[in-house]
Amino acid sequence: MRDHDDRIPKFLLKITNIIKNLSAGLFVKRTCRLIKKQKFWFIAFASFCFSAMTQMSFSMKELSSFMMDAMIMIIGLILSFVTLFIAVATIINGNKKNISLMLVFGYSQKECSHCLLGGYRPAAYTGFAVGTIYQYALLKIMVTIVFKNIENLPEYKFDFPIMILSLSIFIILYDVV
Repeated sequence: MRDHDDRIPKFLLKITNIIKNLSAGLFVKRTCRLIKKQKFWFIAFASFCFSAMTQMSFSMKELSSFMMDAMIMIIGLILSFVTLFIAVATIINGNKKNISLMLVFGYSQKECSHCLLGGYRPAAYTGFAVGTIYQYALLKIMVTIVFKNIENLPEYKFDFPIMILSLSIFIILYDVV
């Protein structure tokens, strides 16, 4: 019996190996892009939850009770912190070698975290903006369409001081801590 290499010319084997290596490289690149997109989505979703739920709970003073506001706030904060924790843990686990090299070269822990999470800042701010728009649209629709037949229901207006407060807290939690 002839060996497998004897039946196929060597140049075809080389071409086959090159194609395998290229396709494996493309697969790795696609997988890395997909993972990076998922991390962006997780960061944006955590920011969205924080923005929507904190602003919604503070904005509903005239529309609901204190307990309802507290429940919305707690649910939103738990959801946003858990999602952000998962995303940051994934980013850190994926960059263990880079972090260790940075620490060896004398970077502080804070500089390492700013370097790794700084690239996700646009996703975080986009998620915060979308969450702000979402909570405003949801409450506006709820007051004007769903509860239009209820008497003495106050009109909902966007609360800029609450948005600034929520944004300030978000920046402190995301950038500083």
